Amino acid sequence: MKYTKPVPSLLLGCLSIAGLPGQVRPPQYAPPDIIPPEVLKTRDALQVDTLHYRLEFENDKMRVLRLTLKPAETVPMHDDRDALVVCLKECHVRFTSPNGRSEDVHMETGSTKWIFGETRSEKNLGTKPVEMLFVET
Repeated sequence: MKYTKPVPSLLLGCLSIAGLPGQVRPPQYAPPDIIPPEVLKTRDALQVDTLHYRLEFENDKMRVLRLTLKPAETVPMHDDRDALVVCLKECHVRFTSPNGRSEDVHMETGSTKWIFGETRSEKNLGTKPVEMLFVET
């Protein structure tokens, strides 16, 4: 029995398959940092606006901030955590995101609202001073 054509092609096929695991893939390097570290830093409300925000309480589980705004006053953009907002005086406030999306919130004295952490600013839309507590988790 003589094998002429099938053996060389079968042999070449086996050698090519056997050689695949032996190939070494070049190491994959992470891309260089394209966002400067200062951009990634959080802008804490207490650091951004010491005039309107005051720390009321803090421990390892929560932090309570008091926000006081006179009529038409605005807080600069800052990063907020998830929080329960408690309105201490009647509140008519506009929350504005960096992309321009805004939400007008009207709350009666003593009412509460859950807000999710994001970058935003607050503006008093009312004619009276606003006082709110942010219970951050």
